[in-house]
Amino acid sequence: MNRHPEPLLLIDLDHTLVERDGGADAWTPAFCTTHGLPADAAPTVFALFRADPSPAGFTRIAAHYGLTHTGRALWNAHVAHEAARTHLLPGVPDALATLREAGWTIGVVTNGHTDIQRAKLARTGLLPAVDAVCVSEEAGARKPAPEIFHLAAARLGRTLTPADWMVGNNPATDICGAHATGLRSIWITPAPPPPLPPSHPVPTHTAPDTPAAATLLLATR
Repeated sequence: MNRHPEPLLLIDLDHTLVERDGGADAWTPAFCTTHGLPADAAPTVFALFRADPSPAGFTRIAAHYGLTHTGRALWNAHVAHEAARTHLLPGVPDALATLREAGWTIGVVTNGHTDIQRAKLARTGLLPAVDAVCVSEEAGARKPAPEIFHLAAARLGRTLTPADWMVGNNPATDICGAHATGLRSIWITPAPPPPLPPSHPVPTHTAPDTPAAATLLLATR
């Protein structure tokens, strides 16, 4: 039994709290320019990266193009670039602050690489705005697997109960994960929300953005 009276919120990061400027491959033109590669190398650089998005993957990119940089140095530069093109979505800081002032415990649960996701959190100032962070790479499990939700709760000193919540924009990971873990959920989606497959779990609520989701959560107490 969860003996904590404080309400618990697990919340997604990308497209829920923060947004990225440009698409997934938007970094490749700058990479080519920085390293003296022709502009038409960008698709190949991105394909090599997608095959292994890690320091080892950048080692292969360096070898492919004869770059003298280490894979780790290229990876670190990539992490910094990804953080630099990430910004907070409108109203997020105030929404999180209001929830915490109302007694909510908040944990970020996100799929992705630990270095990149934590760099985004640091750059946008979100680290002090939440109580814990759980990234799939370090957790050894990805949403919608229940294990990552339980690990996030454990980092908060909690066990999950049906009274707890998950908020996120991706129905396949956030809403399915909440359903599999027995959590209530809010799907961040434009109104009216697009239809879900008949077999898909239905979220408890929908909201157009995180501030609206926070208003719904506050009303549940």
